[in-house]
Amino acid sequence: MLDERGRVQETVRHARTDDLTRSLSAFEPDVVAIDSPPAWGTAGGQRAAERALLRLGTHSYGTPSDPARQANSFYDWMREGFRAFQAAEAKGYPLYRGGSPRHTAMEVFPHASAVALAGALPPSGLAPSAKATWRAEVLRGRGIDTGPLQGPDQIDAALAALTGLLALDGRRATFGDPAEGLIVVPFETLPDRPLSRDAPSKEAR
Repeated sequence: MLDERGRVQETVRHARTDDLTRSLSAFEPDVVAIDSPPAWGTAGGQRAAERALLRLGTHSYGTPSDPARQANSFYDWMREGFRAFQAAEAKGYPLYRGGSPRHTAMEVFPHASAVALAGALPPSGLAPSAKATWRAEVLRGRGIDTGPLQGPDQIDAALAALTGLLALDGRRATFGDPAEGLIVVPFETLPDRPLSRDAPSKEAR
């Protein structure tokens, strides 16, 4: 969790929905940013948001509409995300569907946020530890002290929180269909062509 000046206020490892509920009650944040879809897609294997990001060269896991695919245990992380959005809504943070994000729960994608803040895709072929290092460098470039952050999950959580802060200040672009869920990315100006690097992006959540 970041305050309005970008300082880390709380870190939780292996957080569950009750941890989220407790934090919302304790801190009453202006916005909640969650690294997960809010629900299954409505048609096909990807939502409009995921297709839009792919056109910029940023790949994320698709959110399937097929119940047979949804049953795969791989998607357990999405089901946890759905519960996080439900917990946020129960505390007065409805799903963001456009307009001001204040007092809503937004879907974010930390990799896409890092790309937007860096202005380019990361170098190709990075090992997982190097990907986390690159994202941490993006945070430090925005004045975020990464010292309290332990591991890639907390780095991504800080990127999500920073996305929320920037969105409150008007720095936000949305991808997708409000009916399925919008992904909020901190682009100042929406790119009109794929972002560049040596090879197409294969990053995923």
